[in-house]
Amino acid sequence: MRKQPYKKAKILWLLLAAFLLIAPSCVFADIFNVSYSLTEGGMSLQLSPANPHRGVNITTTSDIATRYEVIQDMNIPLSNRNDPGVVLRNNFVVRGLRGTNRFGTFHILTTDTPVRSNEVLYTSDTSGNADTFTLVYGLINVDDIPAGDYYGKISYTLRPISSNRNQVVRYLDVFVSISQRPDVQPKIEILSSRGTKTVTLSSKEDSAPAADVSVRINGAFRKMFSITQYLSRPIESNEGNRLDYGLITAETHDVSKGAGLGGKIPLSSRPLIVYTSTPSGEADDSFVITYNAPDLSAQKAGRYRTSMQFFQDESGVQKIIDTLELEVEVERLFDIVITPQDQRPLIEFRDLKPKAGAKKSEVDIEIKSNIGKRYQLSQNVYSELTNREGKTIPSKYFTLRTEKIDSKGNVKFPASQEIKKGDAVLFVSDEQGSPAKIKLIYELSIPDNVVAGDYSTRITYSLVEI
Repeated sequence: MRKQPYKKAKILWLLLAAFLLIAPSCVFADIFNVSYSLTEGGMSLQLSPANPHRGVNITTTSDIATRYEVIQDMNIPLSNRNDPGVVLRNNFVVRGLRGTNRFGTFHILTTDTPVRSNEVLYTSDTSGNADTFTLVYGLINVDDIPAGDYYGKISYTLRPISSNRNQVVRYLDVFVSISQRPDVQPKIEILSSRGTKTVTLSSKEDSAPAADVSVRINGAFRKMFSITQYLSRPIESNEGNRLDYGLITAETHDVSKGAGLGGKIPLSSRPLIVYTSTPSGEADDSFVITYNAPDLSAQKAGRYRTSMQFFQDESGVQKIIDTLELEVEVERLFDIVITPQDQRPLIEFRDLKPKAGAKKSEVDIEIKSNIGKRYQLSQNVYSELTNREGKTIPSKYFTLRTEKIDSKGNVKFPASQEIKKGDAVLFVSDEQGSPAKIKLIYELSIPDNVVAGDYSTRITYSLVEI
């Protein structure tokens, strides 16, 4: 009976020893940590014009005995939930309360500064002592913030500087509520010259290659602002072809108080500031942006589209003004320009005489095409060379040779060949159906028994997709 307590005590000592072996690792896992608490309670940072400032206490715990740092990131920018194009930037600020930390270096300024990412808030002392410090987040220039509910997310990262311990991250949700002010009216209006939301440019002869957009500025601004244009996507046709941004230019007119574009500026995928007010916010009541597509002749036919978004930038707050559709119509072009040497609509050799030397007649042909498909050029010879009396010259004396002037395709008569009555293919384009220029050289060797006179034939040329 006396041995039973000894056995129980032995078992208790074994359990305690096991706990001591396990416990240090459990404590070790929790000792390097960062946490936050709001001075007014709650689990999220909520700001409004009625409550524009709130404090956040940051606490670190550490046993690594080396330096560490606390880094702030704006993981999700504060954007309007109903209008994501409106983002709070310089209006959302933070400052630090000096003296709230004990050991390390508190880097954050004591004046309001915009909340930024990758901002080192705090660096510990060389011993890596645990510490606390307080941040105050707030809103400034509240009257300039568009009404709406905003959401964003901040993170605090505890990062060891000279240790292999893993960094620790904590996230803080941020909510900003700005109520609607009934006295606020739209300050900037943007419309095409037709009063619609579509800007149309066209390569058609009966259409203008330029289009105007009217910008009206209603009301007075109290500080400097700018209007920025973004292209939301590539300029693309239904067939998947893309138009180079630089083929379209923008230019501002009727600007006297602010600053517009300095001449015709090619569009690009990057933001384009089309207008900037004076430093005091003084601006023109209205001005015009002219979009121009002067040369679309080398582009594939089709209707190309993109969206132009216009934003107002003021004090770091970006607010979408409006979105206009940009439509560029490249007219289908599939045509031949024929330039005979003697400017006649037929091939004619005059004043032929027996034993005279060979005679030539040249024709320059320009093929204009933007269909993006392979094509061929053919000729149809209606008859043998014939004079007014009906006398003919056998086709074996009449030859054709074709030369490239500016072409990526293939000529079918690179060497002189007999021309026979009927159809013959002269040229085949490359796979892309590129435009081409070729020369046709017709040559007549005069037979010894030719009847003197003028001889001619009619030839037609045709262009066909293949």
